[in-house]
Amino acid sequence: MEINHNFKRFFQKIALKMIRIGNHNNDYKRSDYEKESLSICKNLIHKDSSKLLISPISKKRYIKNDDKKIFIIIETRLLTIVNHNYSYNIELHPKSYDILSLIFDNEVEKRRQIMENEITSNVKHSLTNIYNNIVNENI
Repeated sequence: MEINHNFKRFFQKIALKMIRIGNHNNDYKRSDYEKESLSICKNLIHKDSSKLLISPISKKRYIKNDDKKIFIIIETRLLTIVNHNYSYNIELHPKSYDILSLIFDNEVEKRRQIMENEITSNVKHSLTNIYNNIVNENI
């Protein structure tokens, strides 16, 4: 039993090394379009005036900035930047998508935490008062 397990592990290690040798993702150079579009996204993500939205089913991320009149859709392999005058579709490398998603998700989490702190700090009613208000409203 132990020999069989070690035999399988040995071939798994060899297979992983072969895959890593053939993987040229580390040699990837971003295009100028991809670099510029990632910079646009990063800037808009961190602006307070930008609205950020995540779709849990499609895994798409949306950035809307009314001040700059820009709307961005971030998908797994595609970044779409839309304005009233133009629309660009930029292909994203998986590594670029992962980095952009992480930045986006961290900003959404930061905003969620701020909102949650605001909600919990503004609690002015006890549960009894809320219950009484609901009961009195039904009468």
